Amino acid sequence: MAHPSGDTPLLDPSDFARHGAGKSEQEISQPVSPAFPNTIYVNSPTDLSRNPGTYDDVFKKIKDLMPPAFEGAKLSVTKMLSSHFQVSHSLTLSAGSNCGYKFAANYVGRQLYSPSEVFPVILGDMDPNGNANAQIIHQWNDKIRTRTVAQVQSFKMAGYQFALDYRTRFTSSTITLANVDLITNSGILVLQHLARVTRNLDIGAEILYQASPMMPGKHIGITSFVARYQGKDWFTGVKLSPAGICNIGYFHQQKNSPLQLGVELESSLGTKETSATLSYQYDLAKANTTFRGMIDTNGLVTGVIEKRLAPLPFTFMLSSSLNHAKAAYRFGIGLLIG
Repeated sequence: MAHPSGDTPLLDPSDFARHGAGKSEQEISQPVSPAFPNTIYVNSPTDLSRNPGTYDDVFKKIKDLMPPAFEGAKLSVTKMLSSHFQVSHSLTLSAGSNCGYKFAANYVGRQLYSPSEVFPVILGDMDPNGNANAQIIHQWNDKIRTRTVAQVQSFKMAGYQFALDYRTRFTSSTITLANVDLITNSGILVLQHLARVTRNLDIGAEILYQASPMMPGKHIGITSFVARYQGKDWFTGVKLSPAGICNIGYFHQQKNSPLQLGVELESSLGTKETSATLSYQYDLAKANTTFRGMIDTNGLVTGVIEKRLAPLPFTFMLSSSLNHAKAAYRFGIGLLIG
């Protein structure tokens, strides 16, 4: 299962309900027409324009630049059944474990909080081998948002988690429960808090507690601290843990520039390993093309190009990955319809 704090969720809801800051007082006072059909705009009484976002959003822009590499042939067909409901059929042919057919369904509700935030959101997918993922996201009001995630593998429950976000004007707090079992006294609890100290500086902390009868001592607690400083066209973030883990990230994009650049450094004193990753995204608007690339100090080079064949609803994808250390090469070709 994914990390309970949400760094790698089972499903990515960013296409349907994006995290981010709210609106200014001037924007709140002005009437806004719904950007989605058959939706009702929900007026937010709280000014969240200076809200720092959630703890997991600190490195999110850097993580999003990494290319979604795949191997083999991939075909995906998406059909909008209504303004709120869509289904997709995906077929992947490769030598990996992702080979086969997958069905997915997505639903978005009628509550419109911003031009890119509509709730509730229900996401799900399944395959013939008994593997399924599901996620429900709902915004109860302008301050409270919940996420429920479940995963089934080979017709058996593999994991589940529940998260609650509470936002104020300058702070965001999150509580996450994962795989809690009162009978076996096992489960994971994560507490996160991020606050905007100044106009450019955000600081936060995370506490992760895990209990399991199979662990030495039957429980363990891990703390970590994060800081982010934002400039006009860039930001840098640092995440430190007393366990000896350090993450440093940098993101840069000039205004109206098609190029986005991200750098991340990860170091662990326990394993005595350090790695650095450079990733970027370049958008060719006139050519309807997006290119993402990544290179790291372990010798891995990855690139993905997406070509939108307008006015047709087709997207052509090419993916390649070369691992110099292992002398391994992967190539993928894909077509997205819808």
